[in-house]
Amino acid sequence: MAYAAIMLTFLAISASGVREFVILEEPLPAQRVEGIVLDPSGAPIADMRVSDCTPEWAAVLRTTTTDHEGRFHLSRQGGKSVYCLRFDHPLFNPLGLKLKLEKHAPERGIVAKPEIGG
Repeated sequence: MAYAAIMLTFLAISASGVREFVILEEPLPAQRVEGIVLDPSGAPIADMRVSDCTPEWAAVLRTTTTDHEGRFHLSRQGGKSVYCLRFDHPLFNPLGLKLKLEKHAPERGIVAKPEIGG
């Protein structure tokens, strides 16, 4: 599978252990609602919860988790082209990003490469 080499970063939080929800506002283009999540060394992150949320991040519509290879996939919802995805894992700060489905996007999915957080 080909994925866009887009580096999505969770902000590393100070030693206080405070977790911060980071939101990337600029929609990322992709052909499908799928991707891979890797740690800073390039190893896959298993069991990261990936949630499809409402546009204001107020409610979770559905969730999935990454597999042992860090891959995730959500089915396309009829008539929907922008997805608000939230990534959560106990070792990383939560991240929200918007994914815009485009038939002719250069890549099929996205690569998320978070940093260890609070």
